Amino acid sequence: FIGDLGFCGPADKSSESIYGNLPYIAPEVINGKGFTFASDIYSIAILMWEISSGYSPFIDYKHDDYNLAMDIINGMRPEIMSDIPLEYKNLMVQCWDADPLKR
Repeated sequence: FIGDLGFCGPADKSSESIYGNLPYIAPEVINGKGFTFASDIYSIAILMWEISSGYSPFIDYKHDDYNLAMDIINGMRPEIMSDIPLEYKNLMVQCWDADPLKR
């Protein structure tokens, strides 16, 4: 099983704060638009990248969380390994699209 229950809470209560591990948080959530099914799909895409690469996303990123958040909002994604299957790559890229409606 894969899960992170460290930030769980009642599903019917909204939160004013962003919870989670920054590399896995969708750009629109960072911008304060709230969590949705599409933001979960984004997180799955980042997990797909981690599984295919064997590394944590942005592990070598040398800046603070604010700059990482801004870079994610501006479209930065982890570099895709060249040896992964094309179908997997295409699915991953679609799932981390900046536009939630395209995920």
